[in-house]
Amino acid sequence: MTAIKEVKRFQEFLMNAWPAEQYFFLNGWILRFTKGVTYRANSVIPINYTGNNSLIENDIEMVENAYKSFNLPTIFTMHEYFEPKELDGALRNRGYIEQDRTNALLMPVQNIDLKHINNEFNYKIHDERANEFASLLAKFTKRDRYQQEIIKEITNRIIVPKKCFVITKWRNETIGTLMGVLNPHGYFYIADVFVIPEFRCQKIASSMLKTVIKEWAMSNGAENIWLQVEQQNLNALKLYENLGMKKVYSYYYLRKDLI
Repeated sequence: MTAIKEVKRFQEFLMNAWPAEQYFFLNGWILRFTKGVTYRANSVIPINYTGNNSLIENDIEMVENAYKSFNLPTIFTMHEYFEPKELDGALRNRGYIEQDRTNALLMPVQNIDLKHINNEFNYKIHDERANEFASLLAKFTKRDRYQQEIIKEITNRIIVPKKCFVITKWRNETIGTLMGVLNPHGYFYIADVFVIPEFRCQKIASSMLKTVIKEWAMSNGAENIWLQVEQQNLNALKLYENLGMKKVYSYYYLRKDLI
């Protein structure tokens, strides 16, 4: 498979793993709307372009008007093979600002070392996003309880892929989370990996990953693991690279706020 086809397949996988509330299609671009919660669920995916390149400014303006109608900033998710090739320059000329360069990492399940799990903690796998999962993230991350409720709605829309949620506890205290989405092609997507600060550096994140692969993903047909990490998150990049994961592509966001 060529690189461009592989990247576009991963963009499709990601959209299914994080379903938006509403969609609009414009000349091959996919516009996603979900109450403004997360860039992934509220951005344009320029995976293809079937429009007229000479009219790209008109199409961008229509996109901006669509997001403005939801009182949202306009955000484009710019993977390595966005279309048309003039899009990046056109957006920057209109005042769009680049944010959050991110790497997508991949590895075959068979290559991961499933030993060395920290068994001092309890790892439980759930079929749904339990309240304590959302509560922990609302308390310690940048998304509040309202936003966590919207995220729960997003995860409830995951139908075709299979999903699971890991909650890690220490003496009945929830101290870590991990979400997994397995699509029908055997790609197991990892998200919401979080450990509260005072419990970090104890191999909990890697133990959650190994546990869910060993006890859930492999038995459900997972063949590859993949996830996304912002390039500035050096600790997470180091963790996953030490596990053997390799970069397959990168992307960034271009954002223009409402005036």
